[in-house]
Formats: sequence, C-alpha cells, structure tokens
Amino acid sequence: MQNRKETIRLMAEETERFVSETIQTLSKTAKLTDYIRDTDIVSCNDENRIVWTRALQRAIDENEIIEIPPSDIPYDLDGSVLIDGNCKIIAYGATIRLLPDVNVLMLRNRNVKDGTHKQTVMGEDTNENIAIFGGTWEEPHTARMGYGKSGKIDEERSMYGVSTCMLFSNVKNLYLKDLTFRHTAGFSVQIGNAQNIVIHDISFDDCFADGIHVNGNTENIAVRNLSGLVGDDLIALNMYDWQDSSINFGPLKNAFVEGLFIDPNSRFKDIRIQPGMYRFDDGSIEDCSLENVLVRKVSGVQCFKMYYQTPRYIIGEDPEWGAPGSADHIYFEDIDVYSRHCNMKSYRENNPVTGHFGAWEIGSNIGYLHLENIRIRIDFERFPLGSPVVIGPKSVVSGEYEIFDPYVSCVLDTLTMKNVTINEKPVLTAEDAAYQVVFDHIYDAPNTSGKGEIRHFDLS
Repeated sequence: MQNRKETIRLMAEETERFVSETIQTLSKTAKLTDYIRDTDIVSCNDENRIVWTRALQRAIDENEIIEIPPSDIPYDLDGSVLIDGNCKIIAYGATIRLLPDVNVLMLRNRNVKDGTHKQTVMGEDTNENIAIFGGTWEEPHTARMGYGKSGKIDEERSMYGVSTCMLFSNVKNLYLKDLTFRHTAGFSVQIGNAQNIVIHDISFDDCFADGIHVNGNTENIAVRNLSGLVGDDLIALNMYDWQDSSINFGPLKNAFVEGLFIDPNSRFKDIRIQPGMYRFDDGSIEDCSLENVLVRKVSGVQCFKMYYQTPRYIIGEDPEWGAPGSADHIYFEDIDVYSRHCNMKSYRENNPVTGHFGAWEIGSNIGYLHLENIRIRIDFERFPLGSPVVIGPKSVVSGEYEIFDPYVSCVLDTLTMKNVTINEKPVLTAEDAAYQVVFDHIYDAPNTSGKGEIRHFDLS
C-alpha cells in the first residue's frame, strides 16, 4: 500500500512539471496599462474610480501573457472577466478588486459546463492552459453573503451551484500560484470537471467561506501551502455536494495536498472530504468517489469530515435523495489535530449514543485508510467522547429539523495507523483507535437507524 502513496506523490510532481512547462510555451505579452483607453470612470462612494473590466477582458482576448503592473491603487472591476485558455496573468504587487454591490464572480474560464442535471465531460470546448501568478484578489465584503447573493456566474444565477470569486470548470492545465484572496464572501476558488490542477502558495486574508473548493470530475491535482483565515474549509474535496455549492458531480482521482496552515482565528477549523451518491434528472446515479489521495503537513485542524451529509430536513419527512459514496487509498501523514466537538446539542450534552466525535469522522464506504505520524490532542475532561476515528451515522436535532443523517450505514475495510498518539500516548488498540457508531431507532421517526463498521485494523 505504501507504493500507492509514493505513486500519488510522483503524480503530483509530474503534474506540476507538465503544467509548468505547458504554461511556459505562452509568449505574446502585454501590460494591462496598455489598454487604459478601454477603462471606464464610475462614481463609487462619492469618488470617481477607474474601472478596468473591459480593459482586462480585451487584454486577455488579444494576448497570451498579461502583466498587471504593481500599484498602490487597486484595479477595480465591475463585472466578470472570462478566459478562453492559453492565458497567463501576472499580478505581483497589484490588487484586483470588485466594486461594491457587484454580486457576480470576478474571474472564470469561458466554457464552464453545468453538470447539475446531467453528467458532463471535457472535449473540444475545454479551456486549456490557464495560469494566474501573484496579486491580491479582493471582494468588498465584511461577512459571508450567502448563496445567490455573491459570487454568482451571472445576474440571473443561471448556474445555481456557483458561489465563488474565481471559477474553473471544464478546464485542463490550470496553475494558480502566490495569490492572496481578501474578503471573499463565497468560495475563493471553485473547481470542477478539471484535469491537471496545480495550486501553490495561496493565502486567505479574512475570507468568509471555503478557500479552495474542489468538486467532482477532477483528476490530477497538486496543492501545496495554503494558509490564512477562512470562514469554512481551508480546502474542501467535495465530489458530492449540495446543489447550491457545486455544478460538477462525479469522481475525484489523484490528489496530493501538502501544507495546510489554518489560522487560529479562523471561524471553522475542519476540512471536509465528501464522497456521495448523486442522482441526475434522468435517474442515472453517479458514485462521486475519491481515489488516491495523500494529505500531509497540516496544522490548526480540528476534524477531517469524511461523511455524507444532506441538507437539513424536517423530522418525519424524507431527506434529499442520496447515499454514502466510496473512497479508496486515502493517506494522511504528519498532522497535528486538536480535536473537539462541533458544539451542537448532542455533543455539548455528551449524549452516550449521538455524542461521539473524532479527529476523523467517517460516513463513507472506504477501502483503505492510512494515518501516519498523527498527533491528536483531546481534552477528555471537557470532551470525554472523543476518539481518533469515529465511523457511522450522526444526529443532531434542532427544533423540527434533523441536521445530519442518522440512517447512514458505512464500512471501512482497512484502517492502518503508524505512530499515532493522543495526548502524546501511542494508540495501540482498536478500542483506542476508533469508535463504531450504532443507531437503533434513536427517536420516533423513520430513517433513524444506521451503523458504522471497521473490518480490519493494523496498528503496527
């Protein structure tokens, strides 16, 4: 199995090399300031501002490399800019900023494909060879706005699941490096239906949702060094997702993620990895699965959430259709976790049935999961029901709603651990390593029975 981990690492190196070499073939260059004749002057907050939306669009349309010169004055945009491909934007020392009251996203590739209703594939219309190096990419927000209120693909919200500053869907060979995102109200970057993705050295300055939000139909992704303050996941691998959070549903294969540094002041310190079963309009079902993933060198995280979760639903009614998805060959190593519960009622009250939580919470069908050089801290006086791994259904009742999915049943075939400690003490037994949840009609309603099972342990 360790050979598979090395294969993932080598995939990342090869993807990084290939994408870098491809981007280096671009040549025709211009400065954004060469297009100042295409700017507009608008009044904003009682001052006149130069708006560069048309200028940046024309520069991209006519060139392969666009240099945005360093400036103390932000380059303001009043709408979305689209990239066809064969484009590199260099923006070191520049701030690119959306004007207030702009509720569409800032930047995207042109040929986005919406796979909400039927499956999509890449083809002749795929946008290839896109790179953005440097720059601060800023929105004018002070809080999360909510789905449909910022980061839309257009004013009509014609693609319901887009909520982001930058969107890349139906793309191949994408390189994002040395970007800072500031005050993004939705996701900073949303990616799906993509191949050969390299993301290096990205920081988040007081952002309010996910940093990097990766959806399905994605293959070969190499991520290194994400840091900063976000309002949700620093990075999410959500092959399955809610319809307001994705337009691409399907498998994700071959992902290398190294160097996640979550700011202690971040509002949310979990990282979500979500397989699941998704049903298209014609009734066909897609296993939005995960295969070949290595996550390493992580600090500041509280929990890796690897469970299927539907939107909340009224108790007694049916939840949104779906089921746990599958995953295999998943590796985590060199990680510090300060595990604590999510402060919802079941957990606050240390409910002996529904109150168990873990550094890894699993509600998916996983073949092989490996944890190595993991340092977990749990304050057992405050959180007595914590474990390294918890597998099975979850339940929190809030008024008339169920927040989770207490009917979930799932299996982890093989859990291996090497040099895993809790409060500096080695984890040596299956009982210390994991808690397997069993719900048996936990309250008077349908869909309230489920269980998690781990078939094989290797704690050598």
